[in-house]
Amino acid sequence: MRRMIPLLLAFCLLLTACGAAATAPQEPPEHLTTVAQLPQLQPETSIPGRMPELPVSQEPEQAEPEAPEEAPEESAEEPVSAPQRVVDPTRPMVALTYDDGPHAVYTDQILDILEENGAVATFFEVAQNLSKAPEAVRRAADLGCEIGSHSYRHANLGKMDEAAQQADQAAADALFQQVLGTVPTLLRPPYGSMNKALKTTCGRSIVTWSIDPEDWLCRDADTVVKRIQAEKSLDGQVILLHSIYDSTVEATRTLVPWLLEQGYQLVTVSELIENRFADQVEPNRVYNYDYFRTQLPPLPKETEPAAA
Repeated sequence: MRRMIPLLLAFCLLLTACGAAATAPQEPPEHLTTVAQLPQLQPETSIPGRMPELPVSQEPEQAEPEAPEEAPEESAEEPVSAPQRVVDPTRPMVALTYDDGPHAVYTDQILDILEENGAVATFFEVAQNLSKAPEAVRRAADLGCEIGSHSYRHANLGKMDEAAQQADQAAADALFQQVLGTVPTLLRPPYGSMNKALKTTCGRSIVTWSIDPEDWLCRDADTVVKRIQAEKSLDGQVILLHSIYDSTVEATRTLVPWLLEQGYQLVTVSELIENRFADQVEPNRVYNYDYFRTQLPPLPKETEPAAA
């Protein structure tokens, strides 16, 4: 009997445990997560200074590089260049020349008039003045105008000895070289003054003039124009003007289109000598009033310009 009591107690405990297990829920609540549901991450080796790589499934998508926008095509048109100027040796021609510049304002205004009319001129510049308008001098050269020297400081070269003349020219050449990258081959001595030393040793072609309307004296545009227009013929002539007066600019504004209307070609001094006189521009040679007035060959009758 004593042996049966422990067995009965054990049986009762067993029944009680089975009943409790039967009333327990079979699944965990929705807000709980079991260990089995967690993703199984593989351990990674860490490299100092480098971010660990993400699992392939979690790598962010790489955005494809956008193709660069195509630049608009530039126009294939080439810049329009100025028409090539041709000198006709069978037609009358005249050379306008301007001394004493360059001027910071008036030189460019004269160049504007020449460019508008497809004309050129020769500028005899005082080297000491080049710093006042170096761009204007370069512009003149680019337009086909001729640049000559009018000495270094507008001194009277005819009263100097050879050494002083050479020193003046060397100083002038240095400044022309700085501005233009070259030195002039033409020389117009101030006041037209020269001596034997200058004529034979300067190494330049000495050019004076054949018509002087004295624009430097009257300072009046109308007077300058009338004096030039009063000439019987301007063919083969070299007109002396100065680029340092407003009145000369205004005279140029009238003269250039008028000369073209009269049938004259506006050329440089060198072009005049080579094409109208059929001659050479040579160093240590003088081209002066007598040369331009007496050496001019006649033109065919049909090409002679009408009287002014």
